[in-house]
Amino acid sequence: MGLTDCPGERGSDLSIEWPAVGWVVLGISYAVGAPLLGIGLYIAIRGSFPGWWMEWMLWPVKHVTPGVARLQGATVVGLGLSAVAIGLSMWVSELAGGVLVIVAIAAYLVGAGLYVYSTWLSRRGPQEQELA
Repeated sequence: MGLTDCPGERGSDLSIEWPAVGWVVLGISYAVGAPLLGIGLYIAIRGSFPGWWMEWMLWPVKHVTPGVARLQGATVVGLGLSAVAIGLSMWVSELAGGVLVIVAIAAYLVGAGLYVYSTWLSRRGPQEQELA
């Protein structure tokens, strides 16, 4: 292999630029994002977690109140929105795709902030949560 030879230029069949890679990413983003949107909306509207929700799934949350559950639901909606926006960026122009990626990053950051806030709020106790 000479100095000008590059592994990506040899015509390798396995490459990140292979068209199927985009379809796999699109499928994963929709398969993850759509259920997250549904679950998050369910939790946010209901104000509580489903009865089948396992205790280990709530490990950072100490006291579950309707406000904490709604914040956790909003977090899940933000993560689902982020995943779907990444998937949609494949179908639009470069400018619109760039905007969608920025929206996805913003939704992820807002979701992460809501998650940290709701976890902190759940550890304050029910009486202190009402004051916040």
